[in-house]
Amino acid sequence: WVGEEDHLRIMCMKKGTVLNDVFDRLKGACDVVEKNSGAFAHSSDYGYVTSCPTNLGTGMRASLHLQLPNLTADGTETKAKA
Repeated sequence: WVGEEDHLRIMCMKKGTVLNDVFDRLKGACDVVEKNSGAFAHSSDYGYVTSCPTNLGTGMRASLHLQLPNLTADGTETKAKA
């Protein structure tokens, strides 16, 4: 995504439990973008510079999607989404 909350957002997703694989894919994508567009803006005090002050620093965010099969007594997600 370009021009969103950040100047540029590269997302990497993969099913499984090996987080290093996802990080390696992300690092490879960042290297390609940086090689073709020039160095990313970086401050020695604040890290990578973005248009959103809450994302200063490493410029990296991580999240997980978990399946919780026994979250509700009846096994459906209806009550969990309420």
